[in-house]
Amino acid sequence: FGGNQITGEHLGTFVEGIGRCAQLTKLELGFGGNQITGEHLGTFGEGIGRCTQLTKLELYFGRNQITGEHLGTFGEGIGRCTRLTNLKLYFAENHITGEHLGTPLVKGSDVVR
Repeated sequence: FGGNQITGEHLGTFVEGIGRCAQLTKLELGFGGNQITGEHLGTFGEGIGRCTQLTKLELYFGRNQITGEHLGTFGEGIGRCTRLTNLKLYFAENHITGEHLGTPLVKGSDVVR
């Protein structure tokens, strides 16, 4: 879905559907080069958190308008996926600063650090 004009509204609708896939174990999505903000990312994380059977998750959010304020909400959602053993997150070319890097992302999961 990269390089389009996807906004947070579109992302919210999309993740509602993904959140209904309770038995989903692997998910790889690319949303690079869109118009997604940190707030939308938080909502996305909450939706992914309903996919509690996930073991592998790769998300590409490079070149968006993401700031770090909602990384905690995003991380809390993903943290509900306690079976995760493989997690890759790409946030290159956004507006995340060093102060946001201390935000816990996957408390309570078995993700290999």
